[in-house]
Amino acid sequence: MSSKVSRIALSASAAAIGSIAAYWTLLATRQGHILFNARKLPVVHLSDDFSTYSHTVPGGMVRGYVYHPQGEDSLRDLFVYFAGRGEDVRATAQMLHWLPEGFGFAALNYRGVADSQGRPSEIASVEDASQFANHLRRAFPHARLHVVGRSLGTGVAIQLVARQDFESLQLVTPYDSMLEVAKKRFPLVPLSLLLRHQFNSLEHCKEVAAKTQVLLAEHDDVVLPERSQKLIAAWPTPVSVQTVPASNHHSIMGLEETWLYLVDFALTAVIPEPKAA
Repeated sequence: MSSKVSRIALSASAAAIGSIAAYWTLLATRQGHILFNARKLPVVHLSDDFSTYSHTVPGGMVRGYVYHPQGEDSLRDLFVYFAGRGEDVRATAQMLHWLPEGFGFAALNYRGVADSQGRPSEIASVEDASQFANHLRRAFPHARLHVVGRSLGTGVAIQLVARQDFESLQLVTPYDSMLEVAKKRFPLVPLSLLLRHQFNSLEHCKEVAAKTQVLLAEHDDVVLPERSQKLIAAWPTPVSVQTVPASNHHSIMGLEETWLYLVDFALTAVIPEPKAA
């Protein structure tokens, strides 16, 4: 009887180990799609106030959108936005009625998300962001560019601003590194060995010189407060920190208060032009 029990126990252990190994293999091979929540989403129709953008990547096209309701020539300040996990920027664009005259909004969907194609990754997202920013500088040469990143997108935004000069940087619910955030969700997985897309913002922020604001959600159970605070403490320059009342990790971009903070900070970041003698 004892040998039969031992065989059953060994079989159960082997099955459990096999399941864990299969789970780890899935995370290792599909982690880009899991991290970005890469999937197709229902079509969101935008108004004529938007122009479209695209560039070719392996596997298809990355697509983006630029909102300039008063026309290209009247655009003074342009938010360059990098979305959170699984976020379709066309849906976020429905909030733009809170922007004042002279402000625009530009964003692209990460590879594999919504209407963009290709394989998502940390390296790809930063490369696409850099190419998009270069396009915006050419298309809107008189506009002041302000980078905004949300959640996952804060890691993209920080790396972009470490590479290029912008008027300001604003981070909504940022984290110190994706590795630390992921440990909360996958506590039994050796992520330090498996995770290729670590978005180590603690390291990349050392190269950021732009005037910076951080917006925190009042209640955030996705990016825990200690993850944001560790990044804030390591920031190389003075940083403005605001908490958006009655917000959580998912609702924060849908609140008027958030957009007021973004606009006000962008305006204070601009150096006034000297008055004519």
